[in-house]
Amino acid sequence: MDIQAPSISKKSFLQKIANIILIPLQDAQGMHADPEEQAVPDPAAWTKSQREAWQSVEMELFRDAIRIGTLRIRESVLNDLSAYYQISSEECREKCLHWEKWSVEEWKSADRTTNLGIRDFYNTTKSWSFDLMWYAYLQATGHSFPAAVMTSRFVLEHSSGRRHLDFGSGVGVTSQLFRRLGFETSLADVSCPLLDFARWRLERRGDTARYIDLNNETLPENTYDCITALDTLVHVTDFDDTIDQLHRALHAGGWLFANFDIRARDSEASASHLYHDAIDLDCRLQKRGFINITTLNSVTHCYQRIVPGTIRHKLHNGKNFISAPMRRSIFTLQRVRFPTPVRVIKLAYRLATGRKIVTNEKFLRS
Repeated sequence: MDIQAPSISKKSFLQKIANIILIPLQDAQGMHADPEEQAVPDPAAWTKSQREAWQSVEMELFRDAIRIGTLRIRESVLNDLSAYYQISSEECREKCLHWEKWSVEEWKSADRTTNLGIRDFYNTTKSWSFDLMWYAYLQATGHSFPAAVMTSRFVLEHSSGRRHLDFGSGVGVTSQLFRRLGFETSLADVSCPLLDFARWRLERRGDTARYIDLNNETLPENTYDCITALDTLVHVTDFDDTIDQLHRALHAGGWLFANFDIRARDSEASASHLYHDAIDLDCRLQKRGFINITTLNSVTHCYQRIVPGTIRHKLHNGKNFISAPMRRSIFTLQRVRFPTPVRVIKLAYRLATGRKIVTNEKFLRS
Protein backbone atom coordinates (compact mmCIF):
# COMPACT_ATOMS: atom_id res chain seq x y z
CA MET A 1 0.00 0.00 0.00
CA ASP A 2 1.34 3.43 -0.92
CA ILE A 3 1.96 5.88 1.90
CA GLN A 4 0.73 9.31 0.92
CA ALA A 5 2.12 12.55 2.31
CA PRO A 6 -0.32 14.53 4.46
CA SER A 7 -2.43 16.98 2.47
CA ILE A 8 -1.93 20.71 2.84
CA SER A 9 -5.25 20.91 4.76
CA LYS A 10 -3.61 19.01 7.63
CA LYS A 11 -0.78 21.49 8.00
CA SER A 12 -0.98 24.20 10.58
CA PHE A 13 -2.36 27.56 9.50
CA LEU A 14 0.89 29.27 10.51
CA GLN A 15 2.95 26.87 8.41
CA LYS A 16 0.79 27.63 5.40
CA ILE A 17 1.33 31.34 5.96
CA ALA A 18 5.11 30.85 6.25
CA ASN A 19 5.23 28.81 3.06
CA ILE A 20 3.48 31.61 1.19
CA ILE A 21 5.28 34.61 2.69
CA LEU A 22 8.85 33.28 2.81
CA ILE A 23 11.02 32.56 -0.22
CA PRO A 24 11.80 28.84 0.17
CA LEU A 25 15.31 27.54 0.67
CA GLN A 26 16.94 25.98 -2.34
CA ASP A 27 15.68 22.42 -2.66
CA ALA A 28 17.89 21.26 -5.53
CA GLN A 29 20.98 22.31 -7.40
CA GLY A 30 19.53 21.40 -10.76
CA MET A 31 21.28 20.60 -13.99
CA HIS A 32 24.87 21.81 -14.33
CA ALA A 33 25.47 24.58 -16.84
CA ASP A 34 27.68 23.88 -19.85
CA PRO A 35 30.24 26.70 -20.23
CA GLU A 36 30.27 26.23 -24.00
CA GLU A 37 26.57 27.11 -24.06
CA GLN A 38 26.86 30.05 -21.64
CA ALA A 39 27.95 33.64 -22.04
CA VAL A 40 31.52 34.42 -21.02
CA PRO A 41 31.45 35.63 -17.38
CA ASP A 42 31.97 39.35 -16.83
CA PRO A 43 34.59 39.94 -14.10
CA ALA A 44 33.22 43.46 -13.64
CA ALA A 45 30.22 41.87 -11.91
CA TRP A 46 32.45 40.14 -9.34
CA THR A 47 33.87 41.44 -6.09
CA LYS A 48 37.42 42.78 -6.05
CA SER A 49 38.72 39.70 -4.23
CA GLN A 50 37.11 37.36 -6.76
CA ARG A 51 38.59 39.32 -9.67
CA GLU A 52 42.01 39.14 -8.04
CA ALA A 53 41.59 35.38 -7.60
CA TRP A 54 40.60 35.03 -11.27
CA GLN A 55 43.81 36.75 -12.39
CA SER A 56 46.07 35.01 -9.87
CA VAL A 57 48.86 32.47 -10.10
CA GLU A 58 46.77 30.22 -7.86
CA MET A 59 43.96 30.13 -10.43
CA GLU A 60 46.37 29.12 -13.16
CA LEU A 61 47.72 26.36 -10.92
CA PHE A 62 44.12 25.26 -10.27
CA ARG A 63 43.55 25.00 -14.02
CA ASP A 64 46.81 23.10 -14.44
CA ALA A 65 45.66 20.63 -11.79
CA ILE A 66 42.70 19.77 -14.01
CA ARG A 67 44.53 19.68 -17.35
CA ILE A 68 46.11 16.59 -18.85
CA GLY A 69 49.12 17.52 -20.95
CA THR A 70 48.11 19.84 -23.76
CA LEU A 71 44.38 19.07 -23.57
CA ARG A 72 41.95 21.85 -22.78
CA ILE A 73 40.31 21.83 -19.35
CA ARG A 74 37.00 20.56 -20.71
CA GLU A 75 38.68 17.77 -22.67
CA SER A 76 40.76 16.84 -19.63
CA VAL A 77 37.70 16.54 -17.38
CA LEU A 78 35.91 14.31 -19.87
CA ASN A 79 39.10 12.32 -20.55
CA ASP A 80 39.56 11.57 -16.84
CA LEU A 81 36.00 10.35 -16.46
CA SER A 82 35.96 8.46 -19.76
CA ALA A 83 39.22 6.65 -19.07
CA TYR A 84 38.35 5.76 -15.48
CA TYR A 85 34.74 4.67 -15.99
CA GLN A 86 35.26 3.26 -19.51
CA ILE A 87 32.45 5.18 -21.19
CA SER A 88 32.42 7.69 -24.05
CA SER A 89 33.18 11.38 -23.56
CA GLU A 90 29.69 12.32 -24.75
CA GLU A 91 28.12 10.01 -22.18
CA CYS A 92 30.40 11.55 -19.54
CA ARG A 93 29.19 15.02 -20.48
CA GLU A 94 25.56 13.96 -20.10
CA LYS A 95 26.28 12.38 -16.72
CA CYS A 96 28.07 15.56 -15.58
CA LEU A 97 25.19 17.81 -16.58
CA HIS A 98 22.47 15.54 -15.15
CA TRP A 99 24.40 14.19 -12.17
CA GLU A 100 21.72 15.23 -9.63
CA LYS A 101 18.98 13.08 -11.12
CA TRP A 102 21.41 10.15 -11.05
CA SER A 103 22.37 10.95 -7.46
CA VAL A 104 18.71 10.85 -6.39
CA GLU A 105 18.39 7.40 -7.95
CA GLU A 106 21.48 6.24 -6.03
CA TRP A 107 20.07 7.63 -2.78
CA LYS A 108 16.70 5.97 -3.28
CA SER A 109 18.24 2.59 -4.12
CA ALA A 110 18.50 1.65 -0.43
CA ASP A 111 17.38 2.68 3.05
CA ARG A 112 19.11 5.95 4.05
CA THR A 113 17.36 6.49 7.40
CA THR A 114 20.39 5.30 9.40
CA ASN A 115 24.02 6.38 9.59
CA LEU A 116 24.96 3.02 8.12
CA GLY A 117 22.63 3.58 5.17
CA ILE A 118 24.04 7.05 4.54
CA ARG A 119 27.59 5.77 4.70
CA ASP A 120 26.64 3.04 2.21
CA PHE A 121 25.48 5.80 -0.16
CA TYR A 122 28.85 7.55 0.07
CA ASN A 123 30.63 4.26 -0.54
CA THR A 124 28.63 3.33 -3.62
CA THR A 125 27.97 6.66 -5.34
CA LYS A 126 29.44 7.31 -8.76
CA SER A 127 27.44 10.43 -9.63
CA TRP A 128 29.50 12.64 -7.32
CA SER A 129 32.68 12.06 -9.33
CA PHE A 130 30.92 13.54 -12.36
CA ASP A 131 29.43 16.40 -10.35
CA LEU A 132 32.71 17.41 -8.70
CA MET A 133 34.80 17.19 -11.86
CA TRP A 134 32.34 19.46 -13.68
CA TYR A 135 32.21 21.79 -10.68
CA ALA A 136 36.00 22.16 -10.88
CA TYR A 137 35.61 22.93 -14.60
CA LEU A 138 33.00 25.61 -13.81
CA GLN A 139 35.33 27.23 -11.27
CA ALA A 140 38.15 27.24 -13.83
CA THR A 141 35.99 29.01 -16.43
CA GLY A 142 34.54 31.59 -14.05
CA HIS A 143 31.04 30.10 -14.09
CA SER A 144 31.19 29.15 -10.40
CA PHE A 145 32.68 30.61 -7.22
CA PRO A 146 36.43 29.78 -7.02
CA ALA A 147 36.34 28.50 -3.44
CA ALA A 148 39.59 26.51 -3.54
CA VAL A 149 41.59 29.33 -5.14
CA MET A 150 40.36 32.01 -2.75
CA THR A 151 41.01 29.74 0.23
CA SER A 152 44.56 28.99 -0.90
CA ARG A 153 45.30 32.70 -1.30
CA PHE A 154 44.10 33.36 2.25
CA VAL A 155 46.26 30.54 3.63
CA LEU A 156 49.38 31.81 1.86
CA GLU A 157 48.84 35.22 3.43
CA HIS A 158 47.92 34.15 6.96
CA SER A 159 49.66 30.84 7.68
CA SER A 160 53.38 30.09 7.83
CA GLY A 161 52.86 26.31 8.07
CA ARG A 162 52.64 24.11 5.00
CA ARG A 163 50.77 20.98 6.09
CA HIS A 164 47.31 20.74 4.54
CA LEU A 165 44.37 18.36 4.93
CA ASP A 166 41.51 18.28 2.45
CA PHE A 167 38.63 16.84 4.50
CA GLY A 168 35.95 15.49 2.19
CA SER A 169 38.49 15.66 -0.60
CA GLY A 170 36.19 14.55 -3.42
CA VAL A 171 38.06 14.27 -6.72
CA GLY A 172 41.21 15.85 -5.25
CA VAL A 173 41.57 19.11 -7.20
CA THR A 174 41.87 21.24 -4.04
CA SER A 175 44.67 19.01 -2.75
CA GLN A 176 46.43 19.26 -6.09
CA LEU A 177 46.32 23.05 -5.88
CA PHE A 178 47.83 23.07 -2.40
CA ARG A 179 50.45 20.51 -3.43
CA ARG A 180 51.51 22.70 -6.34
CA LEU A 181 51.76 25.66 -3.99
CA GLY A 182 54.36 23.79 -1.95
CA PHE A 183 52.17 22.20 0.73
CA GLU A 184 52.37 18.66 2.04
CA THR A 185 48.79 17.55 1.46
CA SER A 186 46.53 14.73 2.63
CA LEU A 187 43.18 13.69 1.18
CA ALA A 188 40.56 12.34 3.60
CA ASP A 189 37.15 11.03 2.61
CA VAL A 190 34.55 8.53 3.75
CA SER A 191 33.68 7.78 0.12
CA CYS A 192 35.94 5.03 -1.22
CA PRO A 193 34.80 5.61 -4.84
CA LEU A 194 35.81 9.28 -4.62
CA LEU A 195 39.08 8.55 -2.82
CA ASP A 196 40.02 5.86 -5.36
CA PHE A 197 39.21 8.16 -8.28
CA ALA A 198 41.17 11.04 -6.72
CA ARG A 199 44.20 8.80 -6.16
CA TRP A 200 44.04 7.66 -9.80
CA ARG A 201 43.79 11.27 -11.02
CA LEU A 202 46.70 12.52 -8.93
CA GLU A 203 48.95 9.61 -9.85
CA ARG A 204 48.09 10.18 -13.50
CA ARG A 205 49.50 13.70 -13.15
CA GLY A 206 52.45 12.85 -10.94
CA ASP A 207 51.05 14.60 -7.84
CA THR A 208 52.03 13.01 -4.54
CA ALA A 209 49.78 12.99 -1.47
CA ARG A 210 48.70 10.93 1.51
CA TYR A 211 45.26 9.31 1.46
CA ILE A 212 43.06 8.73 4.53
CA ASP A 213 40.10 6.36 4.28
CA LEU A 214 37.79 7.64 7.02
CA ASN A 215 35.95 4.30 7.11
CA ASN A 216 38.85 2.69 8.97
CA GLU A 217 41.36 5.46 9.74
CA THR A 218 41.31 8.42 12.09
CA LEU A 219 42.91 11.80 11.53
CA PRO A 220 46.34 12.26 13.11
CA GLU A 221 46.34 14.71 15.99
CA ASN A 222 48.16 18.06 16.13
CA THR A 223 49.37 17.66 12.55
CA TYR A 224 47.93 20.21 10.13
CA ASP A 225 48.33 23.95 9.69
CA CYS A 226 45.16 24.26 7.60
CA ILE A 227 42.15 22.10 6.78
CA THR A 228 39.77 22.67 3.89
CA ALA A 229 36.27 21.24 4.31
CA LEU A 230 34.55 22.76 1.30
CA ASP A 231 30.98 21.58 0.57
CA THR A 232 31.52 18.82 3.12
CA LEU A 233 30.19 19.43 6.62
CA VAL A 234 26.46 19.34 5.75
CA HIS A 235 27.01 15.72 4.67
CA VAL A 236 28.60 14.29 7.84
CA THR A 237 26.31 12.21 10.02
CA ASP A 238 27.77 13.42 13.35
CA PHE A 239 28.60 17.10 13.05
CA ASP A 240 29.89 17.74 16.58
CA ASP A 241 32.13 14.67 16.66
CA THR A 242 33.54 15.61 13.25
CA ILE A 243 34.39 19.13 14.44
CA ASP A 244 36.14 17.67 17.49
CA GLN A 245 38.26 15.49 15.21
CA LEU A 246 39.19 18.45 13.02
CA HIS A 247 40.06 20.52 16.09
CA ARG A 248 42.39 17.79 17.37
CA ALA A 249 44.01 17.41 13.96
CA LEU A 250 45.01 21.09 13.74
CA HIS A 251 48.03 22.78 15.26
CA ALA A 252 47.31 25.58 17.75
CA GLY A 253 46.26 28.63 15.74
CA GLY A 254 45.61 26.50 12.66
CA TRP A 255 42.91 27.31 10.12
CA LEU A 256 39.70 25.53 9.13
CA PHE A 257 37.82 26.59 5.98
CA ALA A 258 34.21 25.50 5.60
CA ASN A 259 30.87 26.46 4.12
CA PHE A 260 27.35 25.25 4.83
CA ASP A 261 25.37 24.50 1.69
CA ILE A 262 22.02 24.04 3.41
CA ARG A 263 18.92 23.00 1.50
CA ALA A 264 15.19 22.78 2.18
CA ARG A 265 13.97 19.98 4.42
CA ASP A 266 12.43 16.91 2.81
CA SER A 267 13.90 17.75 -0.58
CA GLU A 268 14.35 14.57 -2.57
CA ALA A 269 17.10 16.10 -4.69
CA SER A 270 19.07 17.28 -1.64
CA ALA A 271 18.50 14.39 0.75
CA SER A 272 22.24 14.03 1.39
CA HIS A 273 22.29 17.59 2.79
CA LEU A 274 21.65 16.53 6.37
CA TYR A 275 21.40 19.93 8.08
CA HIS A 276 19.17 22.91 7.39
CA ASP A 277 20.34 25.77 9.66
CA ALA A 278 23.66 27.32 8.68
CA ILE A 279 23.68 29.69 11.67
CA ASP A 280 23.27 26.78 14.06
CA LEU A 281 26.16 24.90 12.42
CA ASP A 282 28.37 27.98 12.59
CA CYS A 283 27.64 28.44 16.32
CA ARG A 284 28.15 24.74 17.09
CA LEU A 285 31.47 24.77 15.28
CA GLN A 286 32.68 27.82 17.20
CA LYS A 287 31.45 26.37 20.49
CA ARG A 288 33.87 23.47 20.03
CA GLY A 289 37.00 25.59 19.78
CA PHE A 290 37.03 27.82 16.70
CA ILE A 291 36.64 31.52 16.03
CA ASN A 292 35.11 32.78 12.79
CA ILE A 293 37.70 35.34 11.68
CA THR A 294 36.25 36.30 8.30
CA THR A 295 34.24 35.02 5.35
CA LEU A 296 35.43 34.92 1.75
CA ASN A 297 32.80 36.48 -0.52
CA SER A 298 30.05 35.56 1.97
CA VAL A 299 30.63 31.90 1.11
CA THR A 300 33.66 30.29 2.75
CA HIS A 301 34.12 30.80 6.49
CA CYS A 302 37.69 31.14 7.81
CA TYR A 303 37.93 29.71 11.33
CA GLN A 304 40.99 29.78 13.59
CA ARG A 305 41.57 27.08 16.18
CA ILE A 306 41.74 28.18 19.82
CA VAL A 307 41.67 26.31 23.14
CA PRO A 308 38.09 25.66 24.32
CA GLY A 309 37.21 27.00 27.74
CA THR A 310 39.63 29.91 27.70
CA ILE A 311 38.40 33.42 28.49
CA ARG A 312 38.71 34.36 24.80
CA HIS A 313 36.63 31.36 23.81
CA LYS A 314 33.95 32.04 26.43
CA LEU A 315 33.68 35.70 25.45
CA HIS A 316 33.36 34.78 21.80
CA ASN A 317 30.64 32.21 22.48
CA GLY A 318 28.81 34.74 24.63
CA LYS A 319 28.79 37.09 21.67
CA ASN A 320 27.42 34.31 19.45
CA PHE A 321 24.69 33.56 21.99
CA ILE A 322 23.50 37.15 21.66
CA SER A 323 24.04 37.57 17.91
CA ALA A 324 22.60 34.25 16.68
CA PRO A 325 18.92 35.26 17.13
CA MET A 326 19.64 38.57 15.38
CA ARG A 327 21.34 36.76 12.49
CA ARG A 328 18.35 34.43 12.15
CA SER A 329 15.98 37.39 12.10
CA ILE A 330 18.00 39.09 9.38
CA PHE A 331 18.14 35.85 7.39
CA THR A 332 14.36 35.46 7.69
CA LEU A 333 13.74 39.07 6.65
CA GLN A 334 15.89 38.52 3.58
CA ARG A 335 13.53 35.69 2.57
CA VAL A 336 10.29 37.63 3.08
CA ARG A 337 8.16 38.33 0.04
CA PHE A 338 7.18 41.85 1.06
CA PRO A 339 3.59 42.73 0.11
CA THR A 340 2.73 44.18 -3.27
CA PRO A 341 -0.79 44.43 -4.68
CA VAL A 342 -0.21 41.31 -6.76
CA ARG A 343 1.13 39.32 -3.81
CA VAL A 344 -1.73 40.42 -1.52
CA ILE A 345 -4.30 39.20 -4.05
CA LYS A 346 -2.43 35.92 -4.51
CA LEU A 347 -2.14 35.41 -0.75
CA ALA A 348 -5.83 36.09 -0.15
CA TYR A 349 -6.82 33.69 -2.95
CA ARG A 350 -4.52 30.93 -1.71
CA LEU A 351 -5.68 31.23 1.91
CA ALA A 352 -9.32 31.17 0.80
CA THR A 353 -9.06 28.27 -1.64
CA GLY A 354 -5.90 26.37 -0.74
CA ARG A 355 -4.77 26.73 -4.35
CA LYS A 356 -2.32 29.01 -6.13
CA ILE A 357 -3.93 31.68 -8.28
CA VAL A 358 -3.77 31.04 -12.02
CA THR A 359 -4.13 34.27 -13.92
CA ASN A 360 -2.20 36.94 -15.76
CA GLU A 361 -0.08 39.18 -13.52
CA LYS A 362 -0.29 41.97 -16.10
CA PHE A 363 -4.08 41.88 -15.71
CA LEU A 364 -3.77 42.05 -11.92
CA ARG A 365 -1.60 45.16 -12.15
CA SER A 366 -4.00 46.99 -14.50
